[in-house]
Amino acid sequence: MLLLLALALAEDAPPAPTPPPPEENVDEVMIIYDREVARARDALQLKLRDGGYKRSERHGDYTVFKNDTPWHPQVWVHDDGWVSLRRQPPRIHSPGHAFADQGSPLNYLWCIPTLMTACVSVGGWAIGERKYSAIKSDVLEGTREEVRALNDAVVREHLGQRLYRDIPTDLDTIWRDTTQPANVRRRVIYLYWDSRLDNDAGVAAKEAIRAYILGVVQTSAEPFPAEELKELNDARQSLEELKL
Repeated sequence: MLLLLALALAEDAPPAPTPPPPEENVDEVMIIYDREVARARDALQLKLRDGGYKRSERHGDYTVFKNDTPWHPQVWVHDDGWVSLRRQPPRIHSPGHAFADQGSPLNYLWCIPTLMTACVSVGGWAIGERKYSAIKSDVLEGTREEVRALNDAVVREHLGQRLYRDIPTDLDTIWRDTTQPANVRRRVIYLYWDSRLDNDAGVAAKEAIRAYILGVVQTSAEPFPAEELKELNDARQSLEELKL
C-alpha cells in the first residue's frame, strides 16, 4: 500500500528541473584552441616532410623547413600562421650528403682535391627566376589546404583569447575602478562595445561585452538606466543598438 502511494505521488510530482550547464572554463577553452593550432601545424609539417622537407630549425617566433634538394626554397612557418618561401643559401656538406652534419667527417677529405666544388651547393641561386617560381608554386599548391587550416586555427586561437581573456580583463579594469563615478564607467564600457567593427570578429566581441554587461553591470547596484542607454544608443556608430 505504501509503495502504491509513493508511486502515485511520484507521478503527480513535477519533473525535476534541468540542471544548469556548467560554467565555461576559460583555461579549458584556450587549451582546445592551443591543441587545434598544434594539430594544424603538425599536419603542415607532415605535408612538408612528404615533399622532401625533412629538416627544420627554430628561430625566434618562426620555424625554417629545409629540403634535401638544394634549389627548392626554404619554407618559413611563423607562429602567427604566416608562411613564406625563400631561396636556400649556399650550403657546405660532405660529398653524397645534403647537409653538413650528415655523414662521416672523413668524407670532407674528398673536398680538398676537388677544391670544394663537390662540397658546396649554391642552392636556389643557381636557377633562374622562371624555374624557381614554378618550384615555389608547386610547394604552395601542395600545402595550400594545410596552410589555410593553420591560418584559420591561429585566427580562432587569437579570437578566443580576445573573447575569453582580454575583453573580460579590460572590462573588469574599467568597472572595478571605483575612483570614477558609475555613469562614467558605464559610458566607457558602452564606447568599448560601440568601437568594435561590424564584421564577424567584431560581432563576437560585442556579444562577449554584452554578456559581461548583463552578468556584471546590470546585476550590480549601478546598472544602466533606460534613459542613459537610450542616449548612448542614439549617438552610436554601430549598425545595431545595444539591447539589455
